[in-house]
Amino acid sequence: MTMTIQERHQLGRESEEKAAEWFLAAKKATLLTKNYRTKCGEIDLIFDEILPSGQHELVFVEVRARSARNWMDGPQSVDPWKQQSLKNTAAHYLTQYHGPAKTLRIDLLAWDRTGWTYLPNLWI
Repeated sequence: MTMTIQERHQLGRESEEKAAEWFLAAKKATLLTKNYRTKCGEIDLIFDEILPSGQHELVFVEVRARSARNWMDGPQSVDPWKQQSLKNTAAHYLTQYHGPAKTLRIDLLAWDRTGWTYLPNLWI
């Protein structure tokens, strides 16, 4: 049984909210924006994380949620086209960014309805 479009959108919205909560609880970070969109693509969450060294790092987070019925897990669903889209959208964000971060990374948070898979520092 496949999910309807409405069910997929609802799962996505809920997962992005829960991912933001998870990241904020796990990291010393501030949420800068959600669903940053450009003609290049979209980044689900953008954080300013304070690293143990005290330095700030921009963290672009791709959130993937999969129902138990899907055959492909979250990390596998980020194909090369989506990876390039994330890079291009992050580059666009940087043209407008004037904060303290000097480094950046792209992370993945994937929800499989049982728990989060967190994969930091991908695709740069």
